[in-house]
Amino acid sequence: MPFTQLIFDLDNTLYPASRGVVDRVDDRINRYMIERVGIAPDAAAPLRARYRDAYGTTLSGLMRHHAIDPDDYLTAIHEIAVEELLAPDAALGAMLTTLAQPKAVFTNGSAGHAERVLSCLGIRTHFARIFSLESVAYVPKPERIAFETVLARLGAAGRDCVFVDDRPDNLATARALGMRTVLVGERSSAGDVPVDGAIASIHDLASLLARF
Repeated sequence: MPFTQLIFDLDNTLYPASRGVVDRVDDRINRYMIERVGIAPDAAAPLRARYRDAYGTTLSGLMRHHAIDPDDYLTAIHEIAVEELLAPDAALGAMLTTLAQPKAVFTNGSAGHAERVLSCLGIRTHFARIFSLESVAYVPKPERIAFETVLARLGAAGRDCVFVDDRPDNLATARALGMRTVLVGERSSAGDVPVDGAIASIHDLASLLARF
């Protein structure tokens, strides 16, 4: 069946992980946990990773176990100089132009962070909607209800959508809702999570979608 909506993850999907954006955010998360929450310095990084694995984001774990203010957290961790790490990607913009379907971003980051990343890449105008943590009541991917909220606001059924992400757990939820799924990364990195396609780079998306 034809698809009528494209939904993209943001970080490490629309640009490669090697750009280091997520690494800087992770450093800011560690500092927040140490300076604002009072977690011991040697415990912050392991706890950050544990919360992310258990709840989808570190924020969810901190809200659940430490009652932090999510907006304060999101503001603090995204105070990074994205423009030092990302530059306009003309090839990506050209590829997106060839895709006629409406496009949305669905990120576990903040709305402000998404706006800055898309602007730095020079592709903001290609996306009609941005769904950030604030817009899904801080419930992150891979939670099913977060995906259902996005689908409802798009007025789309899962079968109408292609979802593109670098994390297999997110792709598994999307697939369970009927979406076709594209992994940005080696197919082997998906483990036992089935995907409809895998691409080494987001630049390869159009050629893959032409086979759907």
